[in-house]
Amino acid sequence: MDFVVNGKMMSLTADQVERRLHGIAPESVQTHGVRVAGTIYPVKQVFALATGLGRDEFTSQTARRHLTMLGFSPTGTASAREITTKQATPSEPVDPHDWPWEGAVQEVFASYLRQYGWSVTGTADTATKAHGVDLLASKGNRLLGAEVKGWPSKVYADLRRASEIKKTQPTTQAVHWFSQALLKAMMLLDSHPDHESLVVLPDSARYRDLARRTVTGRTAAKVHVIFVQSAGTAESDSWSP
Repeated sequence: MDFVVNGKMMSLTADQVERRLHGIAPESVQTHGVRVAGTIYPVKQVFALATGLGRDEFTSQTARRHLTMLGFSPTGTASAREITTKQATPSEPVDPHDWPWEGAVQEVFASYLRQYGWSVTGTADTATKAHGVDLLASKGNRLLGAEVKGWPSKVYADLRRASEIKKTQPTTQAVHWFSQALLKAMMLLDSHPDHESLVVLPDSARYRDLARRTVTGRTAAKVHVIFVQSAGTAESDSWSP
């Protein structure tokens, strides 16, 4: 499989991964693991050994995505087939910080931009709901700012409320999140007038419908909606990297 990581073209097969991990003791798995030849390793350990990249050159999400596409099974997440095929409506993640959580969408889009030569110059900590633009990037004389949203879950990510069910349905809450993202993207046009203004969302039928129903106003304001898939691809009808 050929792919790009941090601007570098890579080529890797499942057999190469297994050979390069042969005889290597697994490190302790903190959050994201992957099973290789019956042994569970941290995804970053596997990807670094398989590609020769330094661990600071890629994220766990990037490593897990590419290893999944090679057929390896991540632990604590959906199967390889589910991750690469479920795109129409995101389902509930086992881990509240897994796809399609906002931070995961942000991470995947940042990796996508790097593949096209962009430098990510700033990201807001979505886990702590930090203020500021969710993602800033530059490429030559182009600058962009992106407001990122995930897909609403049916349960609370806060462990203290894990047994509670949200009263608001995900499809209803998605309308509020889309509205918030659109407002912030409009505000970005004033706070960063030299930046391209983007709204970045996980690909879903609900978000696509909302984007279609706001196309005239968004076009006039030059606010672009980007739909991101968990496999690392992105699509927009008005913006290209």
